[in-house]
Amino acid sequence: MKTDRGLKIFRLSAILMVVSLLIVSTSCDTEPVENRPELPPVESMMMSFSDFNEVIGDTKASGEPHLHFNYAFSSLVFWSGASALTMALPVAAYGYALEQGVEYLGENSWEWAYSFQWSGLDYTATLTATRINNEEFSLEMLIAPSAEPDQGVRWFDGVLRYDHTMANWTIYRDGSIEVLEIAWSKDFELGDASLLYTYVEPENLETGSYLRYDYAPLEAYDASFAVTRSTGTTLIQWNTSSKEGRVQDEAKFGDAEWNCWDSLENGLIDLSCE
Repeated sequence: MKTDRGLKIFRLSAILMVVSLLIVSTSCDTEPVENRPELPPVESMMMSFSDFNEVIGDTKASGEPHLHFNYAFSSLVFWSGASALTMALPVAAYGYALEQGVEYLGENSWEWAYSFQWSGLDYTATLTATRINNEEFSLEMLIAPSAEPDQGVRWFDGVLRYDHTMANWTIYRDGSIEVLEIAWSKDFELGDASLLYTYVEPENLETGSYLRYDYAPLEAYDASFAVTRSTGTTLIQWNTSSKEGRVQDEAKFGDAEWNCWDSLENGLIDLSCE
């Protein structure tokens, strides 16, 4: 009898110990707030073409040419169109994520889950972050029509630094086909920034082409684009305040010289480069 009683007490003690360990284990999975990722700004993935948003027509009164600015504009048409078509929805979804609260999932993972409207349609989005190490974390965005929330498709994923000095993104079509690779970097002390698009969709004439944007606030021409296409390379530099700039394209102009245009105030007309 004493043996049976002792065995029961032992079993009970063992059960209580297991339950206690489970409770301790669960309670230990509290959020490590110091590892919670802060989302970088939209500029880490979306390039702006606002300084080249339309062709300048020659005025009948002056007849002043705008060939240099207009060629710079036309050189960006492929990329501005491709990025708008490919990235409009995921960038809109990401912009909404910046306004949402985040939920800790455990095991150094976090989730932003929310609904939003874009182009007259309702969507649900799930953005998941996972800590990789002390310097980096990953992000993955799934988007689905609100009527079919379980049909989420991966639109992009990426690896980012906690200090927001670097982000590498991949944009997908149909959840699995890589279309764009994006590399962003920023120097917060100098203000310099760089954003690189590489077109990687398979079996396309422009596969491997890239567009690189650089911003260096201490330079006279503080912004620049380097554009590569199947037809060649175009370099564009301009001042973001005055809008005056220059373009270089050996295939177009027949040499490696710069071709300049005047400020916005003076109509962006062609100039001889000094």
